[in-house]
Amino acid sequence: MKKSYLTLLFVLILHQYLHSQNVGIGTTSPRGPLSFPPTSGQKIILWDDGNVSGNNYGIGIQSGFLQLHAYTELDNIVFGYGNSNSFIERMRITNSGRDGLFLNGRINLRNGSIPIDLNDGPGIWLSKADNSGQLGFMGTQNNQNIGFYGGPGGWGFTYNALNSRVGIGNNNPNAPLSFAATLEKKITLYPGATGDVGLGVSGNRLQIYSDNPNADVAIGYDAAGVFNERFAVKANGALAVVGNTGAAGQVLQSNGSAAATWGSGTNSLFNSTVDIRGTNSVSMSSYTLTDVPGLTYSFTTSGNAKLLVNLNIACYAGTCAFCGTTQVDLRLNLDGSDVSLHRYIVPNGEDPLLTGSKLLPVGAGNHTLKLRVATTGPAIFIGIAPSVFENDMIVQVIPE
Repeated sequence: MKKSYLTLLFVLILHQYLHSQNVGIGTTSPRGPLSFPPTSGQKIILWDDGNVSGNNYGIGIQSGFLQLHAYTELDNIVFGYGNSNSFIERMRITNSGRDGLFLNGRINLRNGSIPIDLNDGPGIWLSKADNSGQLGFMGTQNNQNIGFYGGPGGWGFTYNALNSRVGIGNNNPNAPLSFAATLEKKITLYPGATGDVGLGVSGNRLQIYSDNPNADVAIGYDAAGVFNERFAVKANGALAVVGNTGAAGQVLQSNGSAAATWGSGTNSLFNSTVDIRGTNSVSMSSYTLTDVPGLTYSFTTSGNAKLLVNLNIACYAGTCAFCGTTQVDLRLNLDGSDVSLHRYIVPNGEDPLLTGSKLLPVGAGNHTLKLRVATTGPAIFIGIAPSVFENDMIVQVIPE
């Protein structure tokens, strides 16, 4: 009986092949070279253990999917090229353990939507650790960004592959690393027990902070893994320059290209005040301006400033017929230009103390200030004599 069945099957297969070149197994209308009936279940068994209901290597069909299966969970499904005795593996599907797929080579993912939907860019969905749902997506956001999607922020981390910029909460990064336009902590460098070390942004303020009330914020440089401090804000608010907080009342002073240092707490106006004392007398001729010996001051300003000059000049007139009408003309000469300071009528037979003050604007550069004197009227002798009174010129340079 068994031989008769096999013979009949062989005749049927031969008949189909001779007439249509299509072979049907379980179907009389094969549509391809080898066709099976439209039923689910096992279709091809490549190897089995001899049990009717046992496992096997083969191909089957169930509702909605094609099955390619191995014998047990310890058996893998491998794809490659060559032949069974000389096989080159390219991909392996494993049926046990943590890893389910091994691939020799790259994966090239493309948008598979038809028609193309830009919201369905290629990528990989990742499930939660307990498989209770999808946790997030990593893949293509649009025609310029790839990134990670998940949580309330959506595309929270993106990489612009056109200009090589990274965005954190920012899908259009305009710098190598860009953050969202939100007021919050931006970078946490060290999460402490009571606070964090990092950078943040609040209203109109960039924040650089340490993690506890005893921690400093320091600026310096690294040399072979060793930090060298140059400036620090101590936890109590003190300022430290090269590790030195200075003494009470001192001020921080620039030393040009050298490191700044702590110096005297005297205010800058006092430091820029000089008292220049004359040491010689001078004879004044009518209408002739004469430099007063010793009352010359040279100085340099780095920017615009005001120059305040106060004078105290001892004048020895003696007795003369014209005293009471003759005047002494005091002038300041700044960088070669005269500025009238004051004119005094010389009393007859008196030795007056001539005083005056002037506020002059100066720009950046090197400057020279002089006091010049002359008399008006007939030529007479009037001396500026330190032997009688001390002559001095007090100069204050006030930066703007």
